[in-house]
Amino acid sequence: MPLERVNRIDEQTRSRFGFRTYRMRVLGLGLGTICVGAVLYEHGDGIAPWLLLLFNGLVWPHLAYWRVRRSRDPINDEYRNLTLDAAMGGFWVAAMRFDALPSLLLAVMLTMDKIIIGGPRFGARTLGAMALTCLAASAAWGFAFEPLTSYRVVLACLPFLAIYPMAIGFATHAISRKAQQHKDLLEKMARFDAATGLMNRQQWLYAVAVELNRYQRSRRPSVLVLIDIDHFKQINDTRGHTIGDGVVEEFARLMKACLRDADTGGRYGGDEFGIVMPDTQWEDAIVAAERLRRQVAAYAFTRDGLRCTVSIGLAEISPSMATVSDWIDAADRGLYQAKRKGRDCIVVG
Repeated sequence: MPLERVNRIDEQTRSRFGFRTYRMRVLGLGLGTICVGAVLYEHGDGIAPWLLLLFNGLVWPHLAYWRVRRSRDPINDEYRNLTLDAAMGGFWVAAMRFDALPSLLLAVMLTMDKIIIGGPRFGARTLGAMALTCLAASAAWGFAFEPLTSYRVVLACLPFLAIYPMAIGFATHAISRKAQQHKDLLEKMARFDAATGLMNRQQWLYAVAVELNRYQRSRRPSVLVLIDIDHFKQINDTRGHTIGDGVVEEFARLMKACLRDADTGGRYGGDEFGIVMPDTQWEDAIVAAERLRRQVAAYAFTRDGLRCTVSIGLAEISPSMATVSDWIDAADRGLYQAKRKGRDCIVVG
């Protein structure tokens, strides 16, 4: 994968990470402002705590996102923002004199989303920041402790209690789906050749082994086909590797179009391909191979009309073939004979 594309994908990932936390911060701090504001109102606090609360709940989420968007290291800066969120949560717990319901709600929600984002260790670290800030702020207020929660404050906490956990649930589900998609992609990359979309050598050889085992159990016929693009080295030497890669990709497309649903195609080497054709005898396999040979010979691989041919060797499985190597060697003998005959032909090994 080109370096520029890797950097672009990495930048997009970091941007999405910052935007996801931005949305959750806007929602969480906005709902938390209602809870804390209800307690401040009951205590009759002055203008300074209200101004700080409005800044923390309504201005800080946008400022934090702006910082991340401009940062050279957005992920680490976002983790710092999250730590500051937790520390401010501790400050508001102390400012509310440890009013039971909103204090517990802030502590639990602010720790839960940190664990989801950064794992248990990050959650513990932010919880520690919350506790230290809470202790310092509580000391400034003379360790005021009024844990009883009024009915009015309970009502003010309900939106936070109902909406924010559901939002975290939706966000977690989206993250898990994305993780599953990445896992599926990695598994596909491990099994398939990136350039052609065919099975890579290891996976194709495994498919050959599966078919060999099936034959040994049931004696049902099967044919192995090996295909080589003729004079491929010359194409690379005279036209360049970019054209050579294009020839490989276009041939793979032609080959896949000729495969039946039951057939298994793979890239065996640089310009060598293989097909396993179950429930097939060599006479039928020759018909299919000839169709592919003709299509390749008639196809223009480049705009200036580059033509290619293929040599094909095939072997029907037999009781004498005890291993995968035996079967491949038989098809390879046919491929070698096809090349000796002048290429662009099919030989049964």
